[in-house]
Amino acid sequence: MRRFLKAVSNELNQVGGQLQQQAGGGFGNYGPPQPPPPGSGFGGFGFPQPAAAPASAVPCPRKQPQIGFTDWIGLPDPRFGAFNVCPSCYNSVIRPTPYANAFVTKAAPPNVPIRCDMSRYWVKMAGLVLMTMNQDGRYDISLLARVAGVNGGECPNAQLTSEMQPLAVVAQPPWGWYTIIGNPIPGWTVCASCVWHIQTCLPAIANGFAPVQLPGQASCALVPSDHYDDARTAEMLRYVATCAVASAQLGRVEMSQLVSWLRQNPPRQRGGAVGHPSSSSMGGYQQQQQPQSNGLCPRNHPSTTLRCHTMQGLFDFTVCEQCYADVIRPDTDQGVALARQFEPNPAAIPSGFTCQLYSDRMRRVWREATSTGDVQYLRQKVSERRAKERELQMKTTQLQQQAAQLRQQAEVQQHLAANAMRVSANAASTNSMLAGVGVIHQVDAFHYTVPNGVPDFSQTTQLNNQATMLKVQAAQAECQIAMAEEEWKRYWE
Repeated sequence: MRRFLKAVSNELNQVGGQLQQQAGGGFGNYGPPQPPPPGSGFGGFGFPQPAAAPASAVPCPRKQPQIGFTDWIGLPDPRFGAFNVCPSCYNSVIRPTPYANAFVTKAAPPNVPIRCDMSRYWVKMAGLVLMTMNQDGRYDISLLARVAGVNGGECPNAQLTSEMQPLAVVAQPPWGWYTIIGNPIPGWTVCASCVWHIQTCLPAIANGFAPVQLPGQASCALVPSDHYDDARTAEMLRYVATCAVASAQLGRVEMSQLVSWLRQNPPRQRGGAVGHPSSSSMGGYQQQQQPQSNGLCPRNHPSTTLRCHTMQGLFDFTVCEQCYADVIRPDTDQGVALARQFEPNPAAIPSGFTCQLYSDRMRRVWREATSTGDVQYLRQKVSERRAKERELQMKTTQLQQQAAQLRQQAEVQQHLAANAMRVSANAASTNSMLAGVGVIHQVDAFHYTVPNGVPDFSQTTQLNNQATMLKVQAAQAECQIAMAEEEWKRYWE
């Protein structure tokens, strides 16, 4: 968990920078991400500390509901009477923060099992929001209690204990499944519990998820486990957080960074028996039509390591071994003329290849061509698709390079702004000390000035504004990538 939280904090710092909030501006529900005070961190949330293991690394002794303790700590607001923190978590997690004085000791609770809420995965996420994304003070400590009180059941994956376990497959959870609005990722779904917790923590992207109806079993793409750090969940939530910052800055929901990352990083196979419905899941709906269950199909991502079959006279029609086994070989066994034109022995292509037969659309094209024996129809469709595929690859490569350059430039501006801020602060501190001991500066024979102890952050603000504009331009480039990929999926894939 701590590894993920440090990564999130660093990513937020890169996106938001050390921005000065301007009149008439603002960041929606968030101030610019700021590092928490030294030694603080909600259960590991926060920036890496230079000392030994921070106090927040102390494990919670009351992760499981327990009876008999009378030393619980909570908030004085009666609306949050069900929010309970054990003394260990209070001392190691909350006491080092500015929110320590907001807590009070509580009367002895009824004789019912109680769990420490600070041990909950999403409450720790809320702690990160408080410590790094709340410069404008929009949130108070009640955010922790509100997140702890979200009613949506438990994520099906919450009890997983390692990445060797497959994702839990559920026919239909009580509150249904969600996906990213406007940019559906095939097979990517999130349970209502995870979505509602994200919406409470990051309201800037509350409208970034939409319910989806699924005909079969599915699994949640997130693993909010209290038992281990799920690496893929850490990466996804890092991009969720950056989308929240970008959405707050732009004043509209902006999920393109998460969408781009999901499309460029298909899930790795998890543990479990071969053929288990979730052992190689996308973290979502089990799509029986898609042949990429074992990860051997490169789809539209060029591969130089996998092997493919090619068709005589139509060498652009490259088909991976998996799709060949699913579609072409059965047709060959049945004596289909077009299928017999494929080279039966697969080979690697040094320059790389993409599979042209993984999608439902191209399989329909193949069926139509084989039913009529129309090789010209097949040639036309394959040529059109390959041309559009090359165009997409070229466009996304250019936009990715452009976005990376813009973000590098923004990072340079942020470093310059930080240096300018330190220089201004040091100058103001020096002037304040000089003024305190009565030092004055002679301007001319008749005029004197007292050293000004007020720091001038105008240059810092200007540099930060330039960094913000560069970040926005990078986000726009990434949005164009998402739009191009959506066009590809809708009309050409």
